[in-house]
Amino acid sequence: MAHILIIEDDRTQAKVLDQRLVKAGYQVSIGSDGAEGWRLAQTLHPDLIISDIAMPVMDGLQLCRRIRDDEHLRTIPIILLTVMSDVQDLANGLNVGADNYLIKPYDTALLLERVRATLGRPSRVTEETKIALQATIGGTAFEVCTGPQQMLNLLLSTYSHAIFRNQLLHDAQDQLALRNNQLQDDVEKKSTALIEHQRRLNAEQELVLNMETAQLREIHATLIASVTAIAATVETRDPFTAGHQRRVTNLAVMIGRQLALTADELEGLQIAGVVHDVGNIRIPIEILTKPGRLDTEEFAFIKTHPQTGYDILKHIRFPWPISELVVQHHERLDGSGYPHGLTGDRILLGAKILALADVVNAMTSRRPYREPLGLDAAIEEIQTGRAKKYEPAVVDTFMSIHRQGLWAPETA
Repeated sequence: MAHILIIEDDRTQAKVLDQRLVKAGYQVSIGSDGAEGWRLAQTLHPDLIISDIAMPVMDGLQLCRRIRDDEHLRTIPIILLTVMSDVQDLANGLNVGADNYLIKPYDTALLLERVRATLGRPSRVTEETKIALQATIGGTAFEVCTGPQQMLNLLLSTYSHAIFRNQLLHDAQDQLALRNNQLQDDVEKKSTALIEHQRRLNAEQELVLNMETAQLREIHATLIASVTAIAATVETRDPFTAGHQRRVTNLAVMIGRQLALTADELEGLQIAGVVHDVGNIRIPIEILTKPGRLDTEEFAFIKTHPQTGYDILKHIRFPWPISELVVQHHERLDGSGYPHGLTGDRILLGAKILALADVVNAMTSRRPYREPLGLDAAIEEIQTGRAKKYEPAVVDTFMSIHRQGLWAPETA
């Protein structure tokens, strides 16, 4: 049973967290401020720490920094509690070593998602693995310098919270529409002045909803831009594959558009393409950049990256099946792919598109152990594998795009 240490000065908040986590099967201890939390952490060595930021005696940022400086405690993962308006807290927390965030208000599902996503992943950020990112959320610009996993956690937890808030907005808008309909029915029962007053209140609430919807769009745009930046940073660990995820994404979206995917489906495909190799974060750099061919053990390590990517993304409530697309992008129709040997219709269409785009780009690009194999070799591979490894409609669409001169491999 995992042991979670809650550090929260608000007794009501602490009690709510305690009840929800105990009900989910976790062992829980509670500290009322940063100083008490520090003492408990030294005594208990918990599996996870969930800490508020604004607390007396010692705040959550000071506590986080102290834990990261302690050789016995530094690998304990830490989730910080904050509110969406405290954007600078997000940056400050990651800069002092936090691993993840829980943004208030949250529901039980979000809490447990964040806990599951953080537990069992020791915090190991070194100066060599840190990356820097500048972003803007809610009109506030901030800079973060931390590990790639922690950076993804920030962006994805922010986006997950935005999806949660968006659902609340939809519910509120439905209630507004119902209220307005009721007002029409009440015209004969209430005075005009009272009705106008209610309409003004509804208009004010709708204005707030529209502002929050605009903020959601901004967060959405920030997520896509930031995840793209992180994916590019991960790629720089291997100079031979720099730009690979961008090229795969561009080709996949082009194929998807020709297959008449909706705008929403294309957006999901785009995000999945951008992060399809994010699991490479956990593959040693010496394997990624090995100049010779990989041995059996090394290739087995490489084959873990789709599952790793899935594990990173699976707890995030995207409006698209991003984690499933990522884990399936090396599957093949005949079951010869990995990691699960899926066949036929068990593979999502988006994953079939990514699979072909990935193969074409890999074969037409340089690798540490070989020069590009060329477009002719890539075409021979996908045509030979049509209906065996690769979806016929996807192969045919790619060939049509190629014949029309709409796509060509990048030579740089």
